[in-house]
Amino acid sequence: MSFVPGTRCRSTRTIVYPGGVVRRATPGTVISERENLGRQLFTVDFDGGQKLILFAHEIEAPSEELPA
Repeated sequence: MSFVPGTRCRSTRTIVYPGGVVRRATPGTVISERENLGRQLFTVDFDGGQKLILFAHEIEAPSEELPA
């Protein structure tokens, strides 16, 4: 999966990091993408103020909201 910088995303699971916790489905914005040792890594700026480097399986594009 590839995200263009500026794309909105959300976490697919609860992420525990040294500064706290990002809950599942927390929205954020992809800042950058890079490859290291054959793995895709994304820098994500979450709406709660956290900026984390995550693996591709830890984020997803939010699904389209269905009209009411």
